[in-house]
Formats: sequence, structure tokens, C-alpha cells
Amino acid sequence: MIKLLLKYAPDSVVDAVNSISLAELDKRGLIVWADARPLEPHSEKSAFNLASRFTEVTPDNFLEIFKTIAQIYTNYGDCLALRYLMELSAEYFELIGVE
Repeated sequence: MIKLLLKYAPDSVVDAVNSISLAELDKRGLIVWADARPLEPHSEKSAFNLASRFTEVTPDNFLEIFKTIAQIYTNYGDCLALRYLMELSAEYFELIGVE
């Protein structure tokens, strides 16, 4: 129900909810703030090669995707390959909508 309400809410309402949610998560210490360091081209390619094995999340591969997310984050930090897999996972679990 909440997802439906937010889907049709004006952008200003969604922005306000996001800022309040982010502030609350930060207050509880659930966010680790870190500056992302740029990756060397070789590292970016290695991270991409790990992520490119997946084009969608399915019940058969979602554990492998989570392992790959952990591996990419541990070895390469926040990079485009990590964001790609995080977005695929969010779509699968319907945390974000696909239009």
C-alpha cells in the first residue's frame, strides 16, 4: 500500500519522505558514509566482468547475485557494476518500479 501511495505522490512528497528516511537511517547509524574512490580501468573491467554474467534476478540465481554483490563491494567498493546488480536486485524484490 505504501509503495502505491508513493508511486502516485507528487515529487515533493517523495523527496520529503526520502530525506526523512535518510536522516532516520543515518541517526540510527545504519548508513556507512564513505567517499568512493575512482577505480583503475583494470579494476572497473574486472568488476564489470563479474556483474555482466547476470541480466536478471531469478529464484535460481539470486543467491549467486548476492555473493557477487558482496565480492564486488569488498574488492572494488561502490562502482557502476555494483550499482547495476543492486538495481537488478531491487527490481526483482519490487523495491523499485520498472516502467
